[in-house]
Amino acid sequence: MNRAAALLLIALPLAACGDGEGNGTAMSIDAISNDGNASITSDADGRFTIKAPGFEGSLKLPPIQIDAADFDVNGMRLYPGSTVTGFNAEADDRMGQRDQAKATFRFTSPADAATVQEWFREQLAANDFEFQADGAGFAGMTGEGDRFRLELGGQGDQTRGTLTIGE
Repeated sequence: MNRAAALLLIALPLAACGDGEGNGTAMSIDAISNDGNASITSDADGRFTIKAPGFEGSLKLPPIQIDAADFDVNGMRLYPGSTVTGFNAEADDRMGQRDQAKATFRFTSPADAATVQEWFREQLAANDFEFQADGAGFAGMTGEGDRFRLELGGQGDQTRGTLTIGE
């Protein structure tokens, strides 16, 4: 089975995770391989667009909602009550080139930026991440050797963040 078809088979079951209220997580998954390029995108309302070698279509499914209870990256969790507002994954595994992958998560947390920053400091230390402060966030390596960058910013009792893992 080519990688594009495998990507579709992995991503579509996620559609069962929505609340049906149009409060989903926007996402995109893009894969480049020698077999061709494949992409899946969805909006917060559950409208999916799928493009792969030999197939293109769109469909409406229940929206996907990812929150703190669903999130675990190498043991690191989101601040309690956080909601993932966007997810993007990119992979390039063309032969003859170095495999590259990157995942980006955008989220909101129901606390001020200083509280969320301290939460992540504890999560990173507890899960063997190598990191240093980088503005209001952090940058470094996961316990598995992947680069990461966490950017945080907020107003009042809400913090918006972006976590990027990979190259």
